[in-house]
Amino acid sequence: MLLIKSLLLTLVFLALPIGAEEGGFVWPLRLDPALSSTFGESRAAHFHAGIDLKTWGKTGYEVQALADGYIWRVRTSPWGYGRTIYQKLDDGRTVVYAHLQRFESPLAERVLQAQKDRTRYSVDLYFKEGEIPVRGGDLIAWSGESGAGFPHLHLELRDGENVPVNPLTNGFVIADTVAPTLENVAITPYGRTARVIGGHDPQVLHLDYRPERNEFVAADAVQVLGWVGISALVYDRADAAPNEMAPYSIALEIGDRPIFAARYDQVDYGDRHQVFLDRTRLSHVGGTANFFNLCRLPGNRLEFYQDSGDGFLNAGKGELSRGLHQAVITAADVNGNESRARFRLLVDASPEITGTRIVSAEEGVFIEASLADADDAVLEVELAGSVDGETWREVDRRQSQLGPLRWRIQRRTPYWRIRALDPLGAEAEVVARLPELEESAPDFIVERHPHRDFVEVAMRYTRVPSVSPQVRAGSDRLVARQVNPREYRVTVPLKPGAEVQLPVVLYAPGAEVQQISLDQQLIRPGVAQDLHYHDGQLSLRLAETSAYAPFFPQVTAYSPQVPAGLIAAGEAYALGPEFSFDQKVELRLRYAGSELPLDKLGIYREGTAGKWGMVGNELDTGVGEVSARLRRLGRYALLADLNAPEIDKLMPADGAVVDRRPEISAGVLDTGAGIGREEDIELVLDDRLLIAEYDPDADRVSGLLLSDLAPGRHLLVLRVRDRSGNLAEARSEFEVR
Repeated sequence: MLLIKSLLLTLVFLALPIGAEEGGFVWPLRLDPALSSTFGESRAAHFHAGIDLKTWGKTGYEVQALADGYIWRVRTSPWGYGRTIYQKLDDGRTVVYAHLQRFESPLAERVLQAQKDRTRYSVDLYFKEGEIPVRGGDLIAWSGESGAGFPHLHLELRDGENVPVNPLTNGFVIADTVAPTLENVAITPYGRTARVIGGHDPQVLHLDYRPERNEFVAADAVQVLGWVGISALVYDRADAAPNEMAPYSIALEIGDRPIFAARYDQVDYGDRHQVFLDRTRLSHVGGTANFFNLCRLPGNRLEFYQDSGDGFLNAGKGELSRGLHQAVITAADVNGNESRARFRLLVDASPEITGTRIVSAEEGVFIEASLADADDAVLEVELAGSVDGETWREVDRRQSQLGPLRWRIQRRTPYWRIRALDPLGAEAEVVARLPELEESAPDFIVERHPHRDFVEVAMRYTRVPSVSPQVRAGSDRLVARQVNPREYRVTVPLKPGAEVQLPVVLYAPGAEVQQISLDQQLIRPGVAQDLHYHDGQLSLRLAETSAYAPFFPQVTAYSPQVPAGLIAAGEAYALGPEFSFDQKVELRLRYAGSELPLDKLGIYREGTAGKWGMVGNELDTGVGEVSARLRRLGRYALLADLNAPEIDKLMPADGAVVDRRPEISAGVLDTGAGIGREEDIELVLDDRLLIAEYDPDADRVSGLLLSDLAPGRHLLVLRVRDRSGNLAEARSEFEVR
């Protein structure tokens, strides 16, 4: 039946004559309807505000007007939407057709004349009502790949207030009998007292499809306590193509009680950057992806959400009391195809085993620890030994009250494990290694994991320690917990109004004492601030409307590993947590002491796979700083780019003999600061500036030749300047027959 339904919907489209309407609109391509992306998907820094029509990797398909109206605007640019048409419909709405290859008359002539007048590829033209009228089904352009991305047609529908709305709920119909797929569920703790499986890290559950139940299921329950939020990794597909796309709606229920619901109908252009609040980027078995949040983070003003609350769960209080709870996520597409995922939350405080140590006394060797639990008085406790730290042999199992634990152990067994299990199944375990006289105490490295109002400090050991580390933050002694045999973590609270730098001392008997400092400068929403770190080497300048919620930024210096072609002007800085901002903040880095040319300096962000990209290079010689405006915290460094762009295969080639209308093009590549302005690319033919079209995705520039060349010799010069001012030049002398 599903196959018959799909075939019937496809036949409806194939039977439509050119100019016919379906659901109120003409399908804009003379191709069978297929999508590669849908409304509301995640992009690098914003929501996708339209739908992408699939052109199967090809360009040059006819694009026809959706309905009656007139051309209001046309734009060309090397970046973003590339060649774009904006059409006003008779009902006041706007349609955007983007990434076009070329325009139909009379737009083509209007654009070309404007390019001639400006001697520049990029133009932005507006037209009056009635100046260029079009009817539904009229040919207006051809599909392409201009601007960003692969060949496709990007289509937006905007309401009378210029707000993008979902085309698939406003007149478009696409054959779709495929329900969304739910891949993973993530449970994230929010706040210092919140825990997921006893820790502060998000936990990602894999979902398996159970055909006998027609739903996705997570095998294991997840133990939670305090405020937690749920998010899901989900995608949808339609019948005509296998592309993974965003769902239309998603909802969360706990025990048949609605908790949260979102429906992606529209998004205001001024709020597209809030994609960082609606989605959370998390790692899972398959890599890293954007999970749909089923909770509304502070500052989120998007209009996707239904009247079902903010979605945060207070595990341990109210309706989410101690015990096991069933949770269901429902995802749907615009055609009503639904999928469900079922998982379980175990609300329970974890046992805590602290103060673990192996000690020698006259009467033997002992392992000692302390047992605690917030909601149980008696726990099942097990002691096990191991020769290799992998295979364990149980030595003792008992029901134990809270408090001190002590066993006598054998010297010939090097590894010992204590495990505690409460009546609901929450557990904790620690592993210790018998100290050996010929070995020194194991060393450890320190990592910081910043959160809003606390930092979780991790101590990673070179081998399993015999004693739990001791931690002091200021005058407070803190208890570290073991998260695996070679790692301990401790939660360090941060306090506003206290000392700016909080000293934290970490030590274990026999090991080298380490000290770090944590920043206690609080960012406050509604307050303009100028914060300074590392003796003023780094500053953050915030507007009143920058921060969504209060938090303590942490700034850690490290030595950057930069690719060839870039030179570090000093240390790099990791700024965390990696929160986003409503209004961009200004990051300022001092260059004092650097011998590198000042005009070559820029602030770069470290991305995935060790790639660095420039985010700004505003130079202030009065204070000796370089600045950039940021939407998100992350890893940044002051780098210098001293290398000019690379020019490859300038055509016509030097010495070539060509016809009167030759191809003029070249490959252009810059792996440093990048090329940021169209005017930094100049194609000059016989001392005459040509219109040059730059394609950043293809690393290519093409020259527009408007008339035949005269027979004889000609000189072509290409000059390319990157954002650091480095200039490359290539010349070619060729002959026209």
